[in-house]
Amino acid sequence: MLEYTLYVDVWLLQLGCNFLFEYLLLWATATITRTQTTTLRLMLGSLVGTLHYLLYLAASVGLIPLYGLLRFFPVVLLVSAAMLLAAFYPLPWRRLLTAAGYFYIIGFIAAGMGLAGAYLFASDQSPAFTLGTVISILAILLIAELGWGIVHERVVRAIYRVPVQISCDGQSVKMTALVDTGNQLKDPLNRQSVIIADVQAIKSLLPPDILAITLALEKGEADALEKLTELDTWRTRLRLIPFSSIGRANGMMLGFRPDEVRIGTRTLLGDFQPTIAIHPFNLDPHGEYSALVPPHLVEDFLQAVEGGENYAATSSHLRS
Repeated sequence: MLEYTLYVDVWLLQLGCNFLFEYLLLWATATITRTQTTTLRLMLGSLVGTLHYLLYLAASVGLIPLYGLLRFFPVVLLVSAAMLLAAFYPLPWRRLLTAAGYFYIIGFIAAGMGLAGAYLFASDQSPAFTLGTVISILAILLIAELGWGIVHERVVRAIYRVPVQISCDGQSVKMTALVDTGNQLKDPLNRQSVIIADVQAIKSLLPPDILAITLALEKGEADALEKLTELDTWRTRLRLIPFSSIGRANGMMLGFRPDEVRIGTRTLLGDFQPTIAIHPFNLDPHGEYSALVPPHLVEDFLQAVEGGENYAATSSHLRS
């Protein structure tokens, strides 16, 4: 009878590397295809793949049977399908097939590079599989960055998303804002900066009449300005903010002066307080942010990154 010496620390290292490989593969797939998921579900999908790898290792040294079955290609496909379902279910089958395509393409390329590295750096004809797994992990990050700029996108998104809190008449709303160099709007009365917020994010602060006038201005209704003069509340708060953007030369947004604006840990009051412009539609179809903040209002955030504004998004290009 053959005897094997099992090194638990080696197995744990291999399983840990495999789990990380599976997690990054699912993460890259989700990011490239813009598929909604959570960290917990990505970990669950990775756990499915790692469990299969554990059974494969055990079968390869005779601890359990079914070695041939565990390495049978259809079984491997079923395991990968289970990983995808664990990470992304429920998902329309077309999108699931798209995600699977990216999953397999990136996986095959990364695994091939890892296998090549394992044999290239082998000693005594024994493949360095742990090193190969590390190479595969690095390959996923390299493929994702070169092909889709995922790493750069994630860094930029983390830096140029800031928390904003707007307070008015004893009520407050919190939202995530994008630092936008294209937002150069100024309040025409006091020349203060303007934060653009979509109406869904701040509607709890607004009287019903303000919501109606905002939509009327967007539609270009002739009596929209006349309705402003009929308001009983918020008359002293309101502003009309002219803007120009791509496809619209002479637009007009309704704005208001809040009681307080908080950006990160910085509170803006009095003469330093920006005006809030009400955007009638969602600013981001993916829901990642709901306001646009000029860069100079968040200097503390921008100074943390070399190059600062050079990488700030320019999504709106709004000018007074």
